[in-house]
Amino acid sequence: MDNYRAKAIDLIRIPLVLIFLFSFTGTASAALEITDFFSDYTSSEITIKASKDHHGKAVFQLLDGTRVVESQEVPFKVSAGEEVSKVILWQNKPQNDYYTAKASIFNDTELHDNKTYTVSYGTIAMPSFHVVDLSPSNKGVQLLLRPFNPSAVDITIDLLDSNDIVYTKTKEDVSLTSNTELKIDWPFLLSNNEKYTVRTKILTHRLYAEPLINTYLASFTAHDDVEILPDDVEVDEYGASVTLRGNSQVPFDGFLDILATNRATNEKKTYRQQVEEILVTGKEDTAGVVWKELGSGTYDVSIRVVNKNNIVLDKYETVLRIPEEQIESEKPAASNTPALAGLTGSTGIAAIVIVIVILAAVRRKRGG
Repeated sequence: MDNYRAKAIDLIRIPLVLIFLFSFTGTASAALEITDFFSDYTSSEITIKASKDHHGKAVFQLLDGTRVVESQEVPFKVSAGEEVSKVILWQNKPQNDYYTAKASIFNDTELHDNKTYTVSYGTIAMPSFHVVDLSPSNKGVQLLLRPFNPSAVDITIDLLDSNDIVYTKTKEDVSLTSNTELKIDWPFLLSNNEKYTVRTKILTHRLYAEPLINTYLASFTAHDDVEILPDDVEVDEYGASVTLRGNSQVPFDGFLDILATNRATNEKKTYRQQVEEILVTGKEDTAGVVWKELGSGTYDVSIRVVNKNNIVLDKYETVLRIPEEQIESEKPAASNTPALAGLTGSTGIAAIVIVIVILAAVRRKRGG
């Protein structure tokens, strides 16, 4: 009888153990956690990791004791086995020396994890250097530091698009003994009219204390940008040739507009030419026009680079004089050039054209 009772208990115990194991495994597979958290009085950042796909929200709070000074919510989406980072910029200016930053992550209404970080302000977090310049642009970012005392730092540049870090670059163990400049060019394309924020995170190594971290922010709105290279502008009685250089990671796909105004008659002629190449930072292309119905006289020539939204990005102005046309004789004059003597018909015309082209090229080369 006891043997039957023991077997019955075992039969009940085994399913219970299996249920417990499945429940534990299911909970572990649904793990959603904050693996890293940082905050100061300008920004806050968390890194989230999940063992399966999750949609949720991250709640950032800045606390003065138990009082919530500021709160922001950011939605997130994370895939199984991946990490995702979210960044917020604090909007309120600090009034005290110490705060507590708190980050919590939720899936629907369920709290999965939270962490806190002590935030220091004022002389407590004063670095041993001064940020002289932090200038982001369509091309990249320039940072200039002036040290008060020699130190070693790690410098991280983050490019933020809303709450996402779209690019990050770190330079470690930078020795600050004199003015130090750091330049970074964006290695990818930017979106036109998109507002970006550059965050510089500088970690100062300290011998007898924890590293000191300070962040600095600067924003810019990306747009296409090109320039006319003045030394490569050619304007003569035949037409105009202009070389353009891209100055932005927002692609430029636009036109070359040229306006020629006769000074004597005020008659205007306009010419438009599509720029063949799509220009980004450092890329060049040459575009040109051939004058049509442009008689002799003196002209004010205005050259403009225009994008698809008809916005002028750069311009160049010069003056052109087209001489009076020579009256042709009834009889063609004999050629004084031995090489051309005796050439008639299509052969002679072709030779003359070739000579004119070569002479024009040599003149332009000498002039440039």
